[in-house]
Parts: sequence; structure tokens; C-alpha cells
Amino acid sequence: MSTTSLGRFGASFMTTRAALALPLLLAAVLLVANETRVRTTEAALTRWALDPITPGRAAAAGPVVYFGIGTPELVGLDITTLCSTMVLIVPLLVLAAAAVVITRARIGRVLVGLTAAASLASTCNIVRFVSAAWAYTQYGREGFDLVHRYIGSVFVLLGFGAAIALLLIIALRQPRAYTATPITPSPAVLRRDLRTRRSRKVRR
Repeated sequence: MSTTSLGRFGASFMTTRAALALPLLLAAVLLVANETRVRTTEAALTRWALDPITPGRAAAAGPVVYFGIGTPELVGLDITTLCSTMVLIVPLLVLAAAAVVITRARIGRVLVGLTAAASLASTCNIVRFVSAAWAYTQYGREGFDLVHRYIGSVFVLLGFGAAIALLLIIALRQPRAYTATPITPSPAVLRRDLRTRRSRKVRR
């Protein structure tokens, strides 16, 4: 194969991979454009988790979770853009798109890794919201600030790092190569085969 043919093949390969990565980048753009809906969904999930562990009832209205309904103190937890899971999912989408373009990773494996990583990151962030709200009911504003700003932030960062590692491990892991191991016959088999060959020569 000539150098020109190799160059054309490489360019065609990169073009195909770039086309496959384009939907992932488009998903990242759509996620940013619809960040209010993302935060509203997170609020609904947080309300569902908060309801059984906080005093009173919990409800969600847009990106705000209210808890303590029916008690002397009603509290609203506003899920802002910077605290949203969106800021975790978008980099994962970009990383998955880069893995598709730069490496020879299978598209199916990249999508599986992306799904697992996004699920992990989202779960960690929801746990952060729920823990912060619970800390408020138990320890007041000081407990909320401690969990939300410090403990929760570290927890989410560790979860995000684990999500990146999970995505790369699943996407880039190569299938195990199996090699055939030659079987060496035993000395008894070799002697029997040698006697058989000699007897054939004598008969001829």
C-alpha cells in the first residue's frame, strides 16, 4: 500500500470517527441549553429521597426542593446551575467524544462507559443534596454549610474522578487475547508413534 493510500485511509478513518462523536457533542450542547429542565429533574429526584428522612413533607417546584412542610420551619433548597449535575455530565460527554475520535475504542464500549460514569456522577450529586438537607434538619445552618460546601463537595469531586476512570476503563479496555498453547505428547506416545512408523517401513 502506498503512502498516498495510507493517508487517504487515515483521513477517512478520522472522518468516520468524528461523525460518530458528533452526537455526543450535540448531546452536551443540548444539555447546557436545557439546564433548567435538568435542575428540575434533579429537584424531583431529591424530593423523592428527602421525603422519608426529613420532618414533615417534601415537595419540588421547578429547581427548588421544599422540605419541612407541615412543621414550624419550611426550608427551600435551590439547585443552582453550578451545583447541577450538568456540570459533571457535560465533561463526560466531551471526554467520550474525544475517546471516539482519538482512540480505536468501540462505540458500544464508549456508550456503556459513558452511561455508567454519568449514573455514578449523578448519584453522587443527588446524595450531596440529600445529605445537605438532612444536615440542616439535624444541625441547622452550620450543618448544612459543612456538608454542602466542604464534605459534599469533596464527595462529589471524588465521585467525578471515579466516573472519569470508569468511563476510560470500560471504553479503552481491550478484549483478552487468547493464544493457543501447543500440547506436547508424552514420551510413551512418541515411542509408540515411532514404532508404528518403523513397522510401516518394514512392511513396505
